[in-house]
Amino acid sequence: RTAKWRTTTLNFHPAQEPGLIPGCINISPCWFQQGHENPLDGFILEVSATLKSDRSLSLIIDMQHPALLSSAALRVMHPQLYRASMSTHVELGHWVAAHGEDQMYRCLQHWASAYSSAAIVCNRQSPGHRDPKCPPEGFDILTCIGSYKHAVMNLTNLGIDLVYNPGVMVSYSGWLVRHGIRVGEGDRIVWAWFMRDSVHNYAGTP
Repeated sequence: RTAKWRTTTLNFHPAQEPGLIPGCINISPCWFQQGHENPLDGFILEVSATLKSDRSLSLIIDMQHPALLSSAALRVMHPQLYRASMSTHVELGHWVAAHGEDQMYRCLQHWASAYSSAAIVCNRQSPGHRDPKCPPEGFDILTCIGSYKHAVMNLTNLGIDLVYNPGVMVSYSGWLVRHGIRVGEGDRIVWAWFMRDSVHNYAGTP
């Protein structure tokens, strides 16, 4: 099997802006680590690796404005998913309080998004793929910023291409839609908001 498209350096363009580092980080106050999503095997929820530092709280607080925008968009586009996600956050809060998970509890207290996770991606061009760990009925939200030109989102199973300019917000079902992103030139940063089905299942919410 070839290297995973999320991390292989061939899919990241060099930055043109000084101080900008191409790459991808995942941020979540409460999730299963990759490949450890079965509670029957003894795995429990954790704070994502990015938040296991002294800067975790300031990072989450810095994210609150875009988090609220994504939540408002989801509330309008998919009220049922919004309510289910908020119920999940409440149940997770009860779970971490009961188990004395202090760091996770602090992160959840300040997590402003209806989504359980975010990925921040810089200068990545992705091949066609699905996001199989997201709920089939769920919407992911992508928001693009930067100085790039000629980016295209290719929805291969629908047979369409979408112009993907800076400032565009795109919502799609990551599990059902096979998609890829091609980037022309310039620096591009994406906020990707998503949910993990396993987290909803763990919290016992639909």
